Amino acid sequence: MTLQMRARLQAQAASALARLRSAHTQWQATHRQAQLAQESKNFFDKSFRLGETDLPTRLRIEQEAVQAQKALSRARIDVSAAWSAWWQALGELPKP
Repeated sequence: MTLQMRARLQAQAASALARLRSAHTQWQATHRQAQLAQESKNFFDKSFRLGETDLPTRLRIEQEAVQAQKALSRARIDVSAAWSAWWQALGELPKP
């Protein structure tokens, strides 16, 4: 293996690791956002049942919680793809 090839492979591995770290950080932030959206949804559901919140507000909060869960799912997929790219850059098969 030539020196250039080795340097290129190391650069690819470093890039893949940086992508993995970034995806994981994004997942953590998205996870927290989804938790907060769910807590808010629970609060507004209770408030709605007690007659303190109107239906449009409750539906808006519920939609925000659903959107947060969708974002969390996308972030989970991004982390999995980043893991796969990192393992591939190392010359390994992705781990299950």
